[in-house]
Amino acid sequence: MSLEDQQYPSYKVVVLGESSVGKTSLVHRFTSNRFDSRTSNTIGAAFTTKVHSSPNKPDKKINLEIWDTAGQERYRSLTPMYYRNAKTALVCFDMDNVESTLDTARFWIQQLELNNSSSTENKIEIRLVGTKADLVKGDKTALEDQVREFMAEHKLISTYDETSSKINEGVIQLFTNIVENISDEYVRSFYENKGDDNDIRNLLGPRQMSSCC
Repeated sequence: MSLEDQQYPSYKVVVLGESSVGKTSLVHRFTSNRFDSRTSNTIGAAFTTKVHSSPNKPDKKINLEIWDTAGQERYRSLTPMYYRNAKTALVCFDMDNVESTLDTARFWIQQLELNNSSSTENKIEIRLVGTKADLVKGDKTALEDQVREFMAEHKLISTYDETSSKINEGVIQLFTNIVENISDEYVRSFYENKGDDNDIRNLLGPRQMSSCC
């Protein structure tokens, strides 16, 4: 981790889904703005970071720690180690191969539900992510119905995002939405632990002072 990364609050994101749904391409597009159709399968997990902020609050910079996990079934026993202490899980499926990859997404969501903390502070935010949106042609009604039913089945899914790493559609917005959803208290706690009151005031404004009599 670079010195720049350590200046900002860290936030762990884990990327889950079947092999070849485009998890690595999603991460590469976000972190380095590149796309390689010949990306090889991830072994175990790959880790990368990127400092990101929202256009609505450019000074609220977050160091996103992104864990890109292997999708092959033989690595499933290792995956809980990678999503431990994660704040957000991106559960991906291939919009051009819905039946198979959404079924694997169901497995990961069930695992997250089983392991999710009862504490609101430590609960993992689960986002369903459709990948390869550029391959979907024509009427999307059937796909939308499947996604709607899937989300109704899994109440812990907070939102659904459609992305295409190939044509760079929806990727930046996905991670921007994650940053925007991080509470001010989470950020404030980081700077309070650093003892940096100036950063707190610059980013979030002065804390409302309480008084007693």
